[in-house]
Amino acid sequence: MDGIFLEPWLPPAEPDLARLAMEAADDAGLGALAAWPEWRKGGVGFLDLPPFLPWHGVLGGRHHLVLVQPREVGALVPGSRPAAMPSGWLDSLDLPALARPLARHPGLGGQASVHVVQLLGSGRALVRTFGEACPDLVTSVLQRLTGVAAWTW
Repeated sequence: MDGIFLEPWLPPAEPDLARLAMEAADDAGLGALAAWPEWRKGGVGFLDLPPFLPWHGVLGGRHHLVLVQPREVGALVPGSRPAAMPSGWLDSLDLPALARPLARHPGLGGQASVHVVQLLGSGRALVRTFGEACPDLVTSVLQRLTGVAAWTW
């Protein structure tokens, strides 16, 4: 797609995501945190889910982070599940707890939108977004990862 900058995102060790999570919770007026993302095995880990493959994109000057489960795209990476993801994992995901710290990461412009994708089959996906929706950018990531040109959700 024209005008889209897109690359795999290698999560840096700094700043610490726990610190970013605490800052985001304070800004949101939350008194406690049950979970936050962490850097794990070259990806973004959250709770007991395997690490997500993170992709950073910029479109129209806005930063976006697209998170995809490696098992769902057929990737074999350390920490990925040998079995399919549990049914309904995306619906039950605490998206704000995962996305708030990532959205404020300075390597993503400090104000990124976060998109978590569940692949349902060839050309079909579910997407949950924290921030501004960007279907063109998410589609570009899925095209690169799978080779499938057309996506619906």
